[in-house]
Amino acid sequence: MTQEDLSRQGTANRQTIQTLLQGLWERTQKAVEIIRHLRKENRGLLQRIEELEAARQSLQAQLADKDEQITKLQEKTETLSSLDVGNELLYLSPDEREALERQVDDLLRRINSHLGSSR
Repeated sequence: MTQEDLSRQGTANRQTIQTLLQGLWERTQKAVEIIRHLRKENRGLLQRIEELEAARQSLQAQLADKDEQITKLQEKTETLSSLDVGNELLYLSPDEREALERQVDDLLRRINSHLGSSR
């Protein structure tokens, strides 16, 4: 091999190495961009998780309040009797209901006695 052949082979090897290094550099830059994009996306997803977790906790608290209200109403209806008053229900304890019935009976007796006396 002559000096010229060695020089050409060295130049060819340098060009091959240069081409390989350039390809490696380009792939590295693409990998860096992908990693940056994935990190940014990950931060966004973590933030969304925090938002959803806060919303879930808020909804759980609301649900617990509603459950408590339902339980209270169920307990109230077990001890109280309801009376239909127009568009709403009036809840009375057994004693209140009995007193109201006595008053209604008394009023009916008075009305009947009044109507009976005017005949």
